[in-house]
Amino acid sequence: MDELLFIDSTFEKDNTSRYKLSIQLCLDGFSFSILSSTNKCLALFQSKKLNSDSENNSIDVLKDKIRNCDYLNFSYKHVSIIWLTKKACLVPSDLFSENLARNSFQLCHPLLKSETITWNISPKLNAHIVFAIPSEIPIFIESQFPGSEISHQSLSFYQNVLKQDTNNKHPEVFIEVYDNFFDAFIPSSSLKHFANNFSFKDETDMVYFILNIYKQQKLNTEYSQLHISGKIEETSKAFQTLKRYIKDISIANIADESISTNNVSNSVYNQFTKLLNLNLCE
Repeated sequence: MDELLFIDSTFEKDNTSRYKLSIQLCLDGFSFSILSSTNKCLALFQSKKLNSDSENNSIDVLKDKIRNCDYLNFSYKHVSIIWLTKKACLVPSDLFSENLARNSFQLCHPLLKSETITWNISPKLNAHIVFAIPSEIPIFIESQFPGSEISHQSLSFYQNVLKQDTNNKHPEVFIEVYDNFFDAFIPSSSLKHFANNFSFKDETDMVYFILNIYKQQKLNTEYSQLHISGKIEETSKAFQTLKRYIKDISIANIADESISTNNVSNSVYNQFTKLLNLNLCE
């Protein structure tokens, strides 16, 4: 069901013009976070999964739920929108053109008549992230949140990873987990980065694909660190199994200054790393 995980006692609905709103959208539902001017988390919300019999119905339900959510109808200093989808590919910026973007995308994924192609530029990656989105969504977002931009979920993921020092001797593996897939990235100082996403049915699937990345990329599980963020907990079967095979493994935590004093556990906060980190990395 829809769940406002918490609302901080310092939240002031008459002063939201000082706050930053981040929303993550997909056809299954949406979530959002509200950060203060000092990047303290003031609210977290997770919608229920949308049960619709078609994509068009899902879009209509999604739009109605956003329109009817009180917290999404205030004015904010900044609004960031993430579109969550596995349907994406990378195109080198030096070669980029709209035709190449479309052709490259369709080599990897089917493009539905109801979808349009769009992209984000990642200067640090020197690439365009090309992804599909239902044609109605950008129009709706512009009407509901004028001036906001839509980014693919991998954009901030890549940006955050590439801010860090690169381990040339033992490349590090970064994983961001969602409900039924994960994004994977291995940075390289030679700019030959590894970037991909993997669908999984259950935790066993997820573990298999992560270990297979180590195998295919010829990484040493004794020395190549694994950094995981998103929808995974230390007590989960997947994490405990990975610990048996990979010596150095950690779950990314939200910065202490972003955490409010409330009854929400760190493991819940960590499932919102994408939203909470979005404004922090800008």
